[in-house]
Amino acid sequence: MTISVEFPDGGLRDMPSELRADHATGRFDHVPLDCNAQWRFVRRQGRWHAEPRHGSLAVLTPQVEEWWRGIATMADDPAPPRAPARSPRAA
Repeated sequence: MTISVEFPDGGLRDMPSELRADHATGRFDHVPLDCNAQWRFVRRQGRWHAEPRHGSLAVLTPQVEEWWRGIATMADDPAPPRAPARSPRAA
């Protein structure tokens, strides 16, 4: 599903959205997905508006090795060995 969002240049764009439960009213709201690194979406006066995000993105890396890496049965299987290429026989 998509929902119309107004951008700072005054244009309307259809953005991906979802139905989200509003527990206060017991109804569902149509809400744009917060998956865009450049824009965040804010509801004002019943309409959705895009605002630029500030800051930078950081790549998160685990600080400890995953617990399942030490269990042999859960390890990824290595790629099967490839058969050597055959050369055509001279007749």
